[in-house]
Amino acid sequence: MNVEVFGDRDFIKSVLNSDGIWILMAGKAVFMLEAKNENALPVWVSKDSAQKFLEGLEVQNLSPAFVPLNNFFGAACLGTEGAKFAEVLAAPVHGRVPLVYSVSELRAKLKT
Repeated sequence: MNVEVFGDRDFIKSVLNSDGIWILMAGKAVFMLEAKNENALPVWVSKDSAQKFLEGLEVQNLSPAFVPLNNFFGAACLGTEGAKFAEVLAAPVHGRVPLVYSVSELRAKLKT
């Protein structure tokens, strides 16, 4: 299976199996993309996939960072009041439309 192209079931299963996700960070700041006038958090299930996406950006000083699921569910990310983004982009790849989850939808899918 190509880890860069996920269906919903494959993505959720991969996240649960790895017990976390990869995001892009600039120091202590989380990299987000704009989607429909709100922020969207791009996430990947492997460091390699995050790194490959990073190579297609013209942004400097970004690096992949692993976030364990228990931290991802905390107030800093998917906590009900802590989320600074409206959507999560699952395993985005340049030139392809990623899976898009609302914060509440992804929280529900990952807790099952």
